[in-house]
Amino acid sequence: MTCKYNYRSISLRNKTHSKLENLSNIVVKGEKLSMPKTVENIIDRVSDSEGKLNGIINAKNQQEA
Repeated sequence: MTCKYNYRSISLRNKTHSKLENLSNIVVKGEKLSMPKTVENIIDRVSDSEGKLNGIINAKNQQEA
């Protein structure tokens, strides 16, 4: 049995799920990733470019102010 402390689930709109499904074929060339692996891969890429992420967050915060 899987450990309930290692996994969580999310709900996505059908349109978003379809986009994620399309991305699962594109993220790693020549390989179709599972949905969770696709999300992990995208999150890793975004968090690796931390400066860009901070820029996005700061720009969004400035727009809200």
